[in-house]
Amino acid sequence: MAEPQTTTEYNPLGKLLGVLALLAAGLYFTGWTYRWTYFSFFQLKVTTLNLPGESFYLAAFQTFFGEPLAFLRTILVLGVTVFAILVTLHWGQKWGSKYLRRLPFTFNEAQTKILNFLASLLNELIIVLFILTALFWLARWQAQADAWKDAVNETSSLPVVTLLMSKNAPLGRKLDNPLDNPTDLRIIGDRKAYDRLLGEELTDLSDPNKPRVWRLLLKGDGYAYIFPALPKKDSRLTIPVAIVYEKDNGVQLTILNASPSPQ
Repeated sequence: MAEPQTTTEYNPLGKLLGVLALLAAGLYFTGWTYRWTYFSFFQLKVTTLNLPGESFYLAAFQTFFGEPLAFLRTILVLGVTVFAILVTLHWGQKWGSKYLRRLPFTFNEAQTKILNFLASLLNELIIVLFILTALFWLARWQAQADAWKDAVNETSSLPVVTLLMSKNAPLGRKLDNPLDNPTDLRIIGDRKAYDRLLGEELTDLSDPNKPRVWRLLLKGDGYAYIFPALPKKDSRLTIPVAIVYEKDNGVQLTILNASPSPQ
């Protein structure tokens, strides 16, 4: 009596679902890295921001196709990554075969299957590590470029912001008397960071070389993240980000700076 033959059925739907799951994971990882790098530029942690999940996928597409240079960079990095994977796997297999031939014993069928499984697992791990590394650096490069573009007034695509706050707000100018700003506040931290913004709350374009334009970085959950855009791209310049939080009993202000203000 002939033994029944076992056949492995091809399941295209299962393969497609597996590919889509890996693609979704890669896009989310790319978008998260992009958001993390972008907001870190402004001294903000992405984990503290209530960002919708779909924004990370949109950030991934921004990384790959946001501009012609980003697309060209993606193609170049993809080609380099594929080449590096092929070279690594080739030399790894060549070295592994050479090492195994030097062993003073041979493997039985079960041991050979285990070795083949471990080799396949190692190859997949190498491929994943190379791809994640490529996605990580693509997202970082694009996020840093976009952060600089949004930080400089001339190239920024962020909206110009106008906030109307209650009369006991810790920062701002009176609407009917911009020269008067009486305060009765307590402070902890860098006093000069507050003094730097005090009196500079209004947009001023009178000096074209040093325009002062307040822009909105992010708004949600009662928080408004605003900053005066830089007049030019200069790594020596710092970007103070003011976090205005509207509460029932008034307005709370937090100022973030990359480093202490010079004495």
